[in-house]
Amino acid sequence: MRVIPMVEITINKIKDVDIPKLASFMFEATKDTVFHEVNQTIESIEQSLQEMSSDENEIVMIASNGGEIVGALRVYIGFSEISFTATWHPIIYHGKTREKTAIELIQFAKEYVKGRGFTRFEVNLSPITKEHAKVYSEYKSWYEKAGFYRATEEVLLQVNLENHLLPSTQPSLPEGFRFENIDNVPNEDIEEPFFTSFRNGRDRLFLDMTNDQQKVSFNYWFRRSRPFHRAAIIVMKDKEVVGFNLVRQDDDGAEVGPVGLIPKYHRKGIMKAVLHESLKRLQEDGIKIAHLEADKSNDPAISLYTKFGFEEMYTQQYFAWKVK
Repeated sequence: MRVIPMVEITINKIKDVDIPKLASFMFEATKDTVFHEVNQTIESIEQSLQEMSSDENEIVMIASNGGEIVGALRVYIGFSEISFTATWHPIIYHGKTREKTAIELIQFAKEYVKGRGFTRFEVNLSPITKEHAKVYSEYKSWYEKAGFYRATEEVLLQVNLENHLLPSTQPSLPEGFRFENIDNVPNEDIEEPFFTSFRNGRDRLFLDMTNDQQKVSFNYWFRRSRPFHRAAIIVMKDKEVVGFNLVRQDDDGAEVGPVGLIPKYHRKGIMKAVLHESLKRLQEDGIKIAHLEADKSNDPAISLYTKFGFEEMYTQQYFAWKVK
């Protein structure tokens, strides 16, 4: 616990807090802001928090004044090396002490993360649309004053597979290359080409990480506990993995990516063939929407995605603190 003038900060597992009280605070603090969602109620927020409460890795820092909540910052600690804030956190009441309370919560979270042995603390501000411009400036200021730096900017792109017609002629792979079902290829065979691809790529967030942190990202993306859709493809040349496109279904939609190809096979039309095949399989299975994320500076990748009907929906900013 930390006490600053009139404000007390505590750290809690979500299961241990007064969830109705926290839900009421979150609703009141965001109801007249860009963060308020249509049809959002105190009850819907409470239900969401109840669902999180079974996860021991969901932590919330709460700032209170006279027993009333004035700020909250959720942190996820379920990975090794890297911890994450919930998007657009902390949530703070508007008022004269808003910035001070926000920065104190962030600093408190930094101390906690460091004490738990993490080496990186990440913040994701998403989505960012023109309506978020003012609040983004505010959050950016808070995190920079607390010692964070901007790690990257990404775009989220989306294609409506009900309306988008794929080219009638399917691009073919060069001779000697073939598609393979990801379920038939163990992670041990994918790991080296994955790192070759991404360490020579344009994903600034990934390149900002240490080798150990990058391994955490690989393990998360390629975890087998959450099934892949059959549109997830591994590209083989003879017995060698040279590329990949991960796809997982989410209700009527699909999450696409990460996507990668080892550099010596660039500019051979391979990823064009991969994307066409993946999207064709999604359409065949009645998937309506596919979305993916890309570094905003990765012009070649974004150009390729837009050729397949993907459109930019919004951007997202990542900030990071390297634990010292």
